[in-house]
Amino acid sequence: MKLPALAIAAAFACGIALGLCPLLASRSASHAFFIDGFVVAGCSILSGIVLTETGHLPLGAGASMSSWILLGILGTGIAQQPRPANHVTILIDGGRIDLHTPLRWHGKLRDEPARLPWGYGYEIELASVDYQNALVPIRGGLRLSFSPHPGEPEVPDLHAGDEIAVLTQAKRPQVFRDDGAFDRRAYLASQNIDLVATLRAAGLVDRLSTGQPSPATLLARARRRLRDEIDTLFSAKPEAAGVLRAMLLGDRSFVDRDEASDFQKTGVFHVLVVAGLHVGALAVFLFWAGRKLRLSPLWTVIFALTLLAAYVAVVEQRPPVLRAAVMTAAVVPRCARA
Repeated sequence: MKLPALAIAAAFACGIALGLCPLLASRSASHAFFIDGFVVAGCSILSGIVLTETGHLPLGAGASMSSWILLGILGTGIAQQPRPANHVTILIDGGRIDLHTPLRWHGKLRDEPARLPWGYGYEIELASVDYQNALVPIRGGLRLSFSPHPGEPEVPDLHAGDEIAVLTQAKRPQVFRDDGAFDRRAYLASQNIDLVATLRAAGLVDRLSTGQPSPATLLARARRRLRDEIDTLFSAKPEAAGVLRAMLLGDRSFVDRDEASDFQKTGVFHVLVVAGLHVGALAVFLFWAGRKLRLSPLWTVIFALTLLAAYVAVVEQRPPVLRAAVMTAAVVPRCARA
């Protein structure tokens, strides 16, 4: 087949259509459904690989297509999962929490504080809120921004995993009801951000406990350290630092609109977006370096994929980056055997 991606897309679309059927939709509420589904999909993928390697191409293609159908069904089931009863948006819509006054929110920092052109940004995984003299357990995400003023106290040195409490008036992300307008609320909800707020003073945030080291927090700190190193090295040229942060780490916070427009006009805006191009170029370089170091084919694969996985983890797991990394993991071993 000249266009295998067309068959894959069709199989995945069929899986989505099947996942919308009432019978499967009702069963997708069970955790056992997803466990069994992923096990069967994994077995189908392995069967497809084995059958293809042994020369049974029709059977391998059938196993591959069935795995894509199963993944479409599972993806639909995941997308339709209901929110928990104590989700912050459900409590707000039900009138059990009123956002018209400042409240004290409790939660854990998901990532390291992000330094932005106007201040700092914090993403908090909410755990509870003080409301009407009671501590109400909640779930959801809060994005907090803070713009420090000269002479005011600094915010405590917070890190990913720290449990904090912040007194602020949160609100739902603004929605423009014009037809075709960008739905910012839905976009932030896809990133698990349900509320936004502004911190009025540094003294309104308290660190309740220090987060325990974990792979996620260590990666977040490494990412922050790399960003700080770029800013330090190019402190005399902030424009260059902003472009390098975008090109190397995928952080476009410091690329201003005019500069981004210039990249678009010249047709090279893709260099500011860490995606498959960056992953592919890095994989080629690592494979070439492994060959130059005269590593065996096995160690060349391990060397290239290990460093590539570390890079993907540092720049965050965006879908294009993950997709390119998975494709690279499938291609590199074949190149090493060639």
